[in-house]
Amino acid sequence: MTSPRTAAGRHVRARSRARRAVAVVATTVAGAVVVAGAAGAAVVAHLDGNITSVEVDSVLGDDRPEAAPTAAGETGPLNVLVMGSDDRSQLREGGQAFGGDIGGGGSDTTLLVHLSGDRERAVAVSIPRDSMVEVPGCGDPRGEDRTRLAMFNSALAEGGPACAIATVEANTGVRIDHFAVVDFDGFQDVVNALGGVEVCLPEAVQDPKSHLDLPAGVSRVSGEQALAYVRARYNVPGTEGSDIGRIGRQQQFLSSVVQEVTSAGILLRPDRLVRFLDAATESLTTDPGLDSVGELTRLAQSASGLRPDDVSFVTVPFEAYAPDPNRLQWAPEAEDLWASIREDAPLPGSPEAEAAADPAPEPAPLTVSPGSITVEVYNGTGEGGRAGEAQADLQLQGFTVPVAGNAEPGAPDGVRVSYPTGAEDAAETVAAAFPGANVVEDPSLQGRVVVTLGAGAPDVVEVPNRLGDQPLPDRSEPATAIEARSASEDICAS
Repeated sequence: MTSPRTAAGRHVRARSRARRAVAVVATTVAGAVVVAGAAGAAVVAHLDGNITSVEVDSVLGDDRPEAAPTAAGETGPLNVLVMGSDDRSQLREGGQAFGGDIGGGGSDTTLLVHLSGDRERAVAVSIPRDSMVEVPGCGDPRGEDRTRLAMFNSALAEGGPACAIATVEANTGVRIDHFAVVDFDGFQDVVNALGGVEVCLPEAVQDPKSHLDLPAGVSRVSGEQALAYVRARYNVPGTEGSDIGRIGRQQQFLSSVVQEVTSAGILLRPDRLVRFLDAATESLTTDPGLDSVGELTRLAQSASGLRPDDVSFVTVPFEAYAPDPNRLQWAPEAEDLWASIREDAPLPGSPEAEAAADPAPEPAPLTVSPGSITVEVYNGTGEGGRAGEAQADLQLQGFTVPVAGNAEPGAPDGVRVSYPTGAEDAAETVAAAFPGANVVEDPSLQGRVVVTLGAGAPDVVEVPNRLGDQPLPDRSEPATAIEARSASEDICAS
């Protein structure tokens, strides 16, 4: 299934509600629980008893995306869906068929946390609650087993964790291995157990709506002020009453939480560590695969080499949803993000992704100079002006291009380079200007090479033996990179 999209995609950060921070706490529990054994068996048993477990695999069935392959010598990639909820009461009572009715406002925050197979990087992807996506029949309030277009957060609110998982898998093709639901009410206890979290404001803020009252600069906030910090939408510089405006501040908070949890200050203090683990596990509901300190410890040990630098926070690229200005839809760039997770690859546009890209094969040497080749260019793309652009770009490199016109109907896709008998080497020089061109002999031609541009034809590139040194105009659209914030980034950075 795919979510509704439009062709005019633009890359911006998606909005988020206050409870984004609640979900992140669950992703950091594993980083501290690895040393919990030192606290003694009684404490471990107590922590085990805190965690609520809900089985969902039997409801999800077998019609699910394939798990990413595991390379030799690796632990294997892992995807955990982390959700922040107002109310877990019905989960504790057993819930409904799809893993329990969350109750209250349902999920305002959902993160898909991806651990790479080599455990050298982690990505936490925020899924906007107001995204219009295809929700399977599990979330249909009328009880009908059919897919419907609805806001993303309706899946958890109406169908429980299994429905949220089914919705994510249907719209992304990403296999979810585990889930965690974090109780919103436990957020303040978790922050207090950490001894507070540092936040940063460019100006002093007094916001009567959220009760945020902090000076400019860095402050260490307790649970109540931390909640106000991530919730405030008004009277805060750069926010201007919108969810989008507070995204940067929320990302700062997430980075600060990760830095705090992974610091020696908590890991080397058993009293603080146990208080943190107690608060975190008390507010946690998971599947049976993560419902004990032992399971969380094994997960933490597998990721023990991760540093804050290796953890990135990103948001699904989105765009306006035309039928309703209060909703949004995933932009086309979102598919690149999901593909990187499915394939356990670095984020699109990141330095790691560029370094991993396969270099182009070394082309064969060109033996005919552009200065001795006459070319005619014909446009069959359906896009006006393409033949003229190619003519100009070829002429800059020394080719003689006396004709640029429209092709006959039925031009093949891509680029076809036709050449007269005996002029194959000249055709190869021309084809070097059009990556992926199909080179064909045409005995009817005399003294010229003919280029036919079809649908999907690339722009002209420089040939290795070009004449002249004037650069070609950049006609390409910039590559889209997924915006990411490292967990090690300065909390005062915008």
